[in-house]
Amino acid sequence: MKIALYGKGGIGKSTVSSNITASLAEMGCTVLQIGCDPKYDSTRLLIGGIIPMTVLDYISRTLPQTRSLQDIVYSGYRGVACVEAGGPEPGVGCAGRGIISTFRVLEDLGLDYQAFDLILYDVLGDVVCGGFAVPIREEYADAVVIVTSGEYMSLYAANNIIRGIQNFTSDTGRVAGIIFNERGLDDEESGVVRFAEAVSLPIIARIPKSDLFVRAEKEGKTILELFPTSKEASIFRDIAVHIRDIRIESGTGLYFGNPLSDQELEHLLFGRKSKHPVESYGPVQISEKPKFSEYSSSVKHKLPLIGCAFAGAVVVTTQLIDAATVIHAPASCSLMIREKIIATEMRTCRISKVPYCGSSAESLFCTNLTDNEFTHGGEESLARTIEEVIAKGYTWIFVIPSCVPGLNGDRVRYVADQLKEKHLGVEIVVLSVDGNIAGDFTQGMIQAYQEIFQHVPPLEKITGNRTVTLVGERVFAPGEEREIKAIEKMLNRLVVTLNCRLLYRCSVKSLMKANESSLFLPIDLTDYSESIRTFIESTYHRPFLNYPLPIGFIETEIWLRSVGEVFDRQNCASMMIKEAWIEYDQKIVQFREILNGKTVLITTQRRSIDWILDLASDLGMKILRVGILYSPFNDTFQSRYEKTIDFCYDYDLKKRTADIRTLNPDLVLYTYPSLSPEDCAKGDLIPYSPGFGFFAGLKWADRWSRIIRLPMNEGWRKDGGIQ
Repeated sequence: MKIALYGKGGIGKSTVSSNITASLAEMGCTVLQIGCDPKYDSTRLLIGGIIPMTVLDYISRTLPQTRSLQDIVYSGYRGVACVEAGGPEPGVGCAGRGIISTFRVLEDLGLDYQAFDLILYDVLGDVVCGGFAVPIREEYADAVVIVTSGEYMSLYAANNIIRGIQNFTSDTGRVAGIIFNERGLDDEESGVVRFAEAVSLPIIARIPKSDLFVRAEKEGKTILELFPTSKEASIFRDIAVHIRDIRIESGTGLYFGNPLSDQELEHLLFGRKSKHPVESYGPVQISEKPKFSEYSSSVKHKLPLIGCAFAGAVVVTTQLIDAATVIHAPASCSLMIREKIIATEMRTCRISKVPYCGSSAESLFCTNLTDNEFTHGGEESLARTIEEVIAKGYTWIFVIPSCVPGLNGDRVRYVADQLKEKHLGVEIVVLSVDGNIAGDFTQGMIQAYQEIFQHVPPLEKITGNRTVTLVGERVFAPGEEREIKAIEKMLNRLVVTLNCRLLYRCSVKSLMKANESSLFLPIDLTDYSESIRTFIESTYHRPFLNYPLPIGFIETEIWLRSVGEVFDRQNCASMMIKEAWIEYDQKIVQFREILNGKTVLITTQRRSIDWILDLASDLGMKILRVGILYSPFNDTFQSRYEKTIDFCYDYDLKKRTADIRTLNPDLVLYTYPSLSPEDCAKGDLIPYSPGFGFFAGLKWADRWSRIIRLPMNEGWRKDGGIQ
């Protein structure tokens, strides 16, 4: 049988546990007591007051292949077996994780639980922590005994423990009862009795406050060993008999328990029937300006998160070619994000037919947190890794923690500040984006951009030069390089030069000069580019163009005229548009012959799709409907065609399938997911990066014309009878 003793910290569980174990041993039971508390003092009264090697200390010092049960299981009074889980130093790490690790190590080393008549877990009573709740689970504890005094917080903890037990209980009772450990308060017993009756649990023992406990603890012994004939010793023998007589199979001696609400508990103990309404304090004085913050659409509306903020931040910071990114995470996190970056870069290079020139992941370093550091905290690994990166010559370092150190409470900023004081001239920037806790992938990108721009110094005087900065580059789209060169060529004709690209393979020096530009040009109108816009306009007072980099003829015309107006080059812009129109009209004729009159259904997450509608109009195609899917990148949708085309909002896959069957389009354009064979439609993916400039749409017109001409059922599908 497995028994878990729970109760508020400091209530005397370890003393009670040790004396119960000693009583059971006197009755001839073989007992294993496992101390599940960071103080690791649960079993010391059974082994002469000695504090043994804890499991967590042992695994931190011993290689897995050399570990042995004999090193962590100790023999105590009357041959009882004693194990202490241990825990991290106060203030760092995760003590609950220590309990999980202890149970796993004992099982991995082959501890035979069947060799014991009874296993007793002595557990800290903080059941809101998943680690401390482990012994409650049915695969561990058959029954739970709650230790409490008459103090309010002790009874509050007891009530919470009953709640926790209910979360892990199916259809049988699990609570063996309450042990009342007196504190000597006035009217203490009546409060405990009222509580026990209210939660439908018996009081199985009342332990008086006694000096014998103090004397026994000084000797490092139990009451049973030092004062075997005392009244207190007889109480523990009675508890041992009660526990021995529990029958798990029949449920004899076990109860469900009926936890109270917090208000019911206060009414029971204090007589307070209702809570008075709490008034707002009113305007709160703020000592300094709050940190600028923007949020992705998923975070703002509490929608499903697409990717984690940790990954989004890493993708941004690794674009600074002479800065290092230290991820404070397990090696598995490093491996996954590194491989994702490299694989995506290589794939887009292959598709776009541009050479692969190395990965942004080359400046990525990891603290490689171990299982031991999951529990004890990884601050030493973080400091060591940053020191190693500094030794490599990096003077700009981003530190990005993953979920694990975020949950453990590692003092990441403290470590960074200490090292900045030690290494003058080294900039260490901490991004608090602990995985999904902070938000989705886009939110991580937003926070990374904002933090980076906090370090760009404002100019005392606006120079008014003829330079621009690109903002919000799609870092997984190196195929855009050629198109951006074309954009740069257009800017040069307007006598405007490209100052900086944020953030695509950008140097720290270039970053620091980004605010010298007279105009900022967003790549796309996404949440993260809009967040940058808000920050730059309010902090550096620089104008942003209201249009993204243009795709197709009409968008490029609008964009070029707007840029020309900013730099007083309207005539030059008009001449460029006239020249491009002649070439565009000549090239699109061949595709118009094939696609004129063809029908199109569009389903999209992307918000910038007017280039598709422009192109379809130029080709003489008919748009049947535009279905707008939920987008993790943008919160709003706008189009120049909203009054002339059927737009369907809150679109989903069921509607798409139904529209394909009823509208029977010649072509379906989609972002995600792909068409299924059951859709029986010809389709093409709306590209993440379709290109820029007057002629960007022509390659997609070419693709659509070839797809339209393909047979619906390919001949190979008939081989072997497949239809």
